[in-house]
Amino acid sequence: MSDDKPKPVDDLKQGLNLLFRAAKGAVDRIPTDKIEGAMRDGAKEVGKAFETVATEIDKVVTNVTTRPGSTPPPHPPAAAAPEAGTEAKKEDQPPPRYDDAYAPEPPAPGKGPRIG
Repeated sequence: MSDDKPKPVDDLKQGLNLLFRAAKGAVDRIPTDKIEGAMRDGAKEVGKAFETVATEIDKVVTNVTTRPGSTPPPHPPAAAAPEAGTEAKKEDQPPPRYDDAYAPEPPAPGKGPRIG
């Protein structure tokens, strides 16, 4: 009478064995040449994208460094202390100009919400 009872552990082993056998057979039949070609094409496209980004960055950096009329900023002497009356006030200097075609001008300082 004990032979009529199902054995769950044996059923689990047999079921998993069948699943793994089916998975192995399916993997062996998958055509890999199409996948390899797609991966190769994708890698080429990523390489082209990196090259395009690097070219654009090079253009921007070259444009900024070789802009006509631009001179490199003077280097102040390291040991010289500023004299009492020659210091430039912050209000006298113009605000920095943003020359970026892709980003908007930064917001003016002090225009945030008031808290409290």
